Amino acid sequence: MNRSFLSSLSSVCALAICLSCQQPAPPVAPSAAGASHPSAPPPPEPPALLEPPAPGVAPAAPFPTIAHQALQNGLDLRVVERHVHAIAQLTLVVRSGTATDGEKPGLAAVTGDLLKDGGAGGLSPKKLVERAEALGTSIEVRTDRDSTRISLGVTSEDFEAALEILGMVALTPTLLDAEFAKLKARETDRLRSAARGSASWAAAMLLYRELYDLPTAVHPYSRYDAEPGDIAKLTLADCRAWHKAHFVPNNASLVVVGDVTPDRVQRGAAKVFGGWKGEAPPPPSFTRPLAPSSRQIYLADRPGSAQSQVFVGLLGVERKSPEWAALSAANQVLGGGVSGRLFLDVREKRSLAYGTGSSVSEVAVGPTALVLNAATQTPKATEAVRALLEHLEKIGTSPPSQAELDSATRFLADSFVFRLETVGSVADLTASLWVNGLPDDYYDDYRKDLRELEAGAVSAAASHYRATPVIAVAGDAAVLGPELAEFGPVVVLDPEHGFSLKRSYPKK
Repeated sequence: MNRSFLSSLSSVCALAICLSCQQPAPPVAPSAAGASHPSAPPPPEPPALLEPPAPGVAPAAPFPTIAHQALQNGLDLRVVERHVHAIAQLTLVVRSGTATDGEKPGLAAVTGDLLKDGGAGGLSPKKLVERAEALGTSIEVRTDRDSTRISLGVTSEDFEAALEILGMVALTPTLLDAEFAKLKARETDRLRSAARGSASWAAAMLLYRELYDLPTAVHPYSRYDAEPGDIAKLTLADCRAWHKAHFVPNNASLVVVGDVTPDRVQRGAAKVFGGWKGEAPPPPSFTRPLAPSSRQIYLADRPGSAQSQVFVGLLGVERKSPEWAALSAANQVLGGGVSGRLFLDVREKRSLAYGTGSSVSEVAVGPTALVLNAATQTPKATEAVRALLEHLEKIGTSPPSQAELDSATRFLADSFVFRLETVGSVADLTASLWVNGLPDDYYDDYRKDLRELEAGAVSAAASHYRATPVIAVAGDAAVLGPELAEFGPVVVLDPEHGFSLKRSYPKK
């Protein structure tokens, strides 16, 4: 379940506009007959607006050195020493996520949640939580498209004890029947609620299904989330089999960041994970999806809804592309917060949306998605679609101004420094390098590339996203269906009943 897609949108850059305005003084009351008074002085001139101060020089802040080691069984070890505070972040990363669900949507994410909630190492779920809390920490499990990550943060004094807990969760989970039943019930309720009440969920389900459409198969990235019926079909045996197949040493990396040394990590990992065995599973099939040959609109029906969600998406370059910095800048210019074109035009100037922006997904294999979005009132949804299409065309044909380029690249390059402030963030970035197959110096080169970008390179990177876009909308089909038909044929689907076909509207 890719819950991070909505959460996965671009960082917001604050833009403060200070305006001082002075009203004229009120008229003086009439004076008594024959009295003489001097005229009132004119109101003072409003103060002139000041130019913002020149930006300072950003610190170099290179990404910290990663010490590489490995156990004999193939477990990758990555250690980043940071001795400022006596803390350490431990993350075990398995290079398998929702892309490995195959014909069982929801399997990887449900299994990940069960690792956290189902007990481990002979401990009940309650005892496992108490063991972690005794160290002042909690067990976090996150599943995305390409990985499953188990994390704990502790004082460096408790490193070995935390490593033992991490090993229990990863290697010897209990996966109890009772916890599995409760987890299935919670997930089913969540998905039913989303299908019934979340326009963004419904539109995203359609967007990714069509972006990664394959003529004869299901693409590993085509599912934004599972559906309620998918969860009902899962069994505890499915979860156990998935865990056994994917939680193997040569499909995993142990990332440790903080007040520890590589030798200490090596000794601790050998003690906990040295007996871990298993062969890496075959990777899922990543056939490259084809762009649609003609424009079609996919409309998730939400009868009577006063609000609608609009997504416009395209597939383009791969994550490892040398144009990634230019594409990141293009996305920042387009929809990167309150200084982006979408916010300034679609929201502020034309008032077509109360929330709008764009994002670029990160996937380990194949093309990435550039997605424009607008949360809007249903009567304005058609105009919002038109506006997003206009900006999508413009970003690939018109280079950004120098001011836009400077703002975007400086934000992306300089804000990255803040991601190096915590051991948790550094651990996450280090894990992402491994999952995406990127070199240790990637982030430093990325920031350097940003600072050297020219406007033409930005529009050239965005031009890769100029095929026929996928348009996914969630809203009242009775109102929107006939209107959206001006962009192409409209297919209306029912999100509460497995996105079954309700009706269609031909192109006007």
